[in-house]
Amino acid sequence: MSCNKCSPANCTPYNPPAGGGSTCTPYTPPVTYTVSYNANGGNGTPGSQTKTHGATITLSNTVPSRAGYVFLGWAASSSATSASYQPGGLYTANAGITLYAVWKAATYTVSYNANGGVGSPCAQVKTHDVTLTLDSTIPIRTGCGFVGWSTSSTAASATYSAGGNFTTNATTTLYAVWEVSITGIEIVLL
Repeated sequence: MSCNKCSPANCTPYNPPAGGGSTCTPYTPPVTYTVSYNANGGNGTPGSQTKTHGATITLSNTVPSRAGYVFLGWAASSSATSASYQPGGLYTANAGITLYAVWKAATYTVSYNANGGVGSPCAQVKTHDVTLTLDSTIPIRTGCGFVGWSTSSTAASATYSAGGNFTTNATTTLYAVWEVSITGIEIVLL
């Protein structure tokens, strides 16, 4: 079958009607949209995808990473705080879109251990790269004076003070550091 007034590269031949002849309808390529990704401060951005009008695509399963943050999913805004799309989820809109990674700062638990004393403060939550003010509660231990806090249960000196700043980005247990109090002892010299 021949195609009049168009070439095979840009038309779709039409089967002639019963009476003969041929007609040609111009080829219309399908409408496509680009789905692109932006790691929004992270690494490991998935490659762009092409979506055909009327079709559904599965979003990339690639999950980006960012030190000190938890990936929540994808959103259409770079400032979003919640995700609208997940890796491997479906995208049905007939529109191009840039999906931005949504991040939540990681959090860490800072626990206290009175290390032989009583009255430890309750655990606190530290947010990544945000300075935590340690609880100002001071535990007690009979015959000892509180020196401060350390990450080692056998420390002789304190690294942190009650009410001081804590900047470490890690879940940590702080142990009370004690010094023996010598009071009420009478020394007699002969």
